[in-house]
Amino acid sequence: MQIQKINLGALPNGIGGDSARTSNGKVNDNFDAVAAEFTDVKALIPKVTSELGQSTTTAISQKLFTDTVIPTFEDIGVAGSISFGIGITTNLPPGMSEMEGTRIKGHSNYGNYQYSDGSVMCYVPMFYYRWGHASNPNYATHGLNSCDVKSKQAFASIAAAQSAGYAIHRAFYDDGKLKDGFFVDKYQASNNAGKASSIKNGIPLSSAAANSPFSALTGSPANNLAGSIDAVKTRGASFFPTTIFIQRALSLLSMAHAQSATSTAACAWYDAAGVTNYPKGCNNNALRDVNDTSVIYEETGYLTAGKTGSAKPFAKTTHNGQHSGVADLNGNMYEVALGLTQTDGNFYILKTSAKASALTSGVTLATDAWGTAAMTKSYDSLGASYGELTGESRSFAIGSTTKQVFSSANSGLAWSASCAGIPQLGGSDGTNIFGNDRFYDNRVEHLCPLVGGHWSHGTDAGVWMVGCHNSRTNSSHSIGVRAALYPV
Repeated sequence: MQIQKINLGALPNGIGGDSARTSNGKVNDNFDAVAAEFTDVKALIPKVTSELGQSTTTAISQKLFTDTVIPTFEDIGVAGSISFGIGITTNLPPGMSEMEGTRIKGHSNYGNYQYSDGSVMCYVPMFYYRWGHASNPNYATHGLNSCDVKSKQAFASIAAAQSAGYAIHRAFYDDGKLKDGFFVDKYQASNNAGKASSIKNGIPLSSAAANSPFSALTGSPANNLAGSIDAVKTRGASFFPTTIFIQRALSLLSMAHAQSATSTAACAWYDAAGVTNYPKGCNNNALRDVNDTSVIYEETGYLTAGKTGSAKPFAKTTHNGQHSGVADLNGNMYEVALGLTQTDGNFYILKTSAKASALTSGVTLATDAWGTAAMTKSYDSLGASYGELTGESRSFAIGSTTKQVFSSANSGLAWSASCAGIPQLGGSDGTNIFGNDRFYDNRVEHLCPLVGGHWSHGTDAGVWMVGCHNSRTNSSHSIGVRAALYPV
């Protein structure tokens, strides 16, 4: 539930404040939001009292205590509901700590943690997903592109989940192990006393000398896309630029939430018409969203991005439409996303045995993210093309009204490609549920994918947008980075 505050203007006469009509409109909207919340509560009363065999007052008190004071660890939540798409854990890396409200569902800091440098990171627990299954709750509306998400507690085993048509997202595999979840920066990285930190209202880092460059960080990382690896390690050796799998896990959660939400109470960017039912951002070349001009960002002092997490209304710019979510995934700055590359005519995708934090920024070593030695050690070949990733110099809008855009495979190359956001053949017609986000295809040596789009990308930007048209040596004032971290 998002409460709107009345702008009282400047003292003593309220100059610049809301008009009487605008103020009363906000009051009405607030009452509607409160009523919607109580509608959900009233609907739960018979079920809760029946399950617990207690009086209404006792049952509701116990339910509220259980759901808020003692929430379930490693639980992704229920799509369409408060606190979906984020969760809590006890497995904290050194230097990570809870914030006020971290364990309270519905709190703006639910599932949010703070690293020793001040960085705020969101924890995303492992989840199962299922594309296009006839049993999906939203199959009647979205058919082959319906998306359902379940928490790890929903199944007794991975085999049971796979038997029901679900798969674990590739984002949860690292160093040959299945992880309970991952930490991802709430905000795009900015320079915080020489460290690449995730802080609100920062000036986002870029890979060019002109605007808040990587090179101004401790150790002077290179001002190019490869330099993003060294940039995030100014925070610590275990950090790495988000992989394309982590980025697409966030995209998938947004879609599942969009398909299940019924109001803005649990999803601020919800659109009942389904036309713009996805996270908003800074993408109209003037600090606003091209599809929702109520969203506005604060200026940075240069003309390529807004300040990190500065949007108002903030919840409209997070992956789950709530204050607890990951911000600015639609536009503002392109973000480097490791895990997919191209060398000598073939595309390669990162193996589950690879360790993301061990990838280095060169092209000669087996530990590097690029180069022949790295392809042999850490990557699987996708061949000269895979699905709609053809290597041709072109772009297309992601989506289809007649075909399933992403594979339902639960292992193998089809699974990895799906989790990297590579559409299957035919998934290139563009649809609203994928935001008509753009996929930029090309064949670039030492490819370094970009995601999200930048501040002037318009409708091409979005949580599903992928750019396969830049090499590791490219640099731009509109390309930055967001860090991630796996639990120990």
